[in-house]
Amino acid sequence: MANFSIEIGSTLSTGWEYAKKYGLLVAVIYLLIDVVSGGMQSLLGTSVPPDVYQNLGEAIGRGDWDTVAQYSQLLNGGVGSSISTIFVVLIEIVVSVALYNLALGLMSGQFSEVTFDAFKLPAATYLKVVAVEIIVGIIAGFSMLFCIVPFFFVMPRLIMAAPYQIEHPEAGIIESIKASWNMTSGNTLSLLGLGITIVGIVILGICCCCVGVYFAQAIELFTLIAAYNQLKANLY
Repeated sequence: MANFSIEIGSTLSTGWEYAKKYGLLVAVIYLLIDVVSGGMQSLLGTSVPPDVYQNLGEAIGRGDWDTVAQYSQLLNGGVGSSISTIFVVLIEIVVSVALYNLALGLMSGQFSEVTFDAFKLPAATYLKVVAVEIIVGIIAGFSMLFCIVPFFFVMPRLIMAAPYQIEHPEAGIIESIKASWNMTSGNTLSLLGLGITIVGIVILGICCCCVGVYFAQAIELFTLIAAYNQLKANLY
């Protein structure tokens, strides 16, 4: 198997070039998702004080049914909050997967513009990507239990699993995770350096203007896919 190394300068340059062409529209999508998410939480979500459940149990125990009714109303609000959270998470997952697919398509020539065709993926692909992200999160969590240092060596090796799964919808979930691990071999430190640079770009976007963070996210998206395109050659 080949051993291609990531070139941070080239990756950032490619990410920036695509961000200049398409980043504004991608930034608008990120902004709209935040607006919609905030609106849904405001519309459906109401906070439940942490002592409600304890007080409800005590009220039931002493037979104070008026108090039970009052707390039940609060809990109904909590259900609304849970529903809004579920919807927000689902929306963010769908958009995240679609934007990965968009960036892959733009860089491969499949798409020539920002298009909603990027959302036209089989439901199974969305589900697989969710499963991949969950497993990667669990692995990352276990690496944190041992020490924070292993986390920074494990996560760069797994970060390409989602893009691989999207580009190869026929692949299995574990296969995608293994593919990420294999393609990033020998590039851990380079990917850490790239990640630190991207974090700096995001911070700069926040400092320049709060809206700038959305364009910084677009740069992050295209830079990650540029890195993926460099490293996937290691699989062949």
